[in-house]
Amino acid sequence: MTLVDKIGTVTAVIVFVLLAIAYFYSFRPKNKQQFEDLRNFVNDDDER
Repeated sequence: MTLVDKIGTVTAVIVFVLLAIAYFYSFRPKNKQQFEDLRNFVNDDDER
């Protein structure tokens, strides 16, 4: 295995782990209300 192969493997594993964490974080029932509140934040007419 060359250095480039090792870097690619480590990068792929890190990306997979980060995506798995994001998936489980976003589908936790505890976070449902937070995501529901942010659903239409683009369409809010409130000036911030």
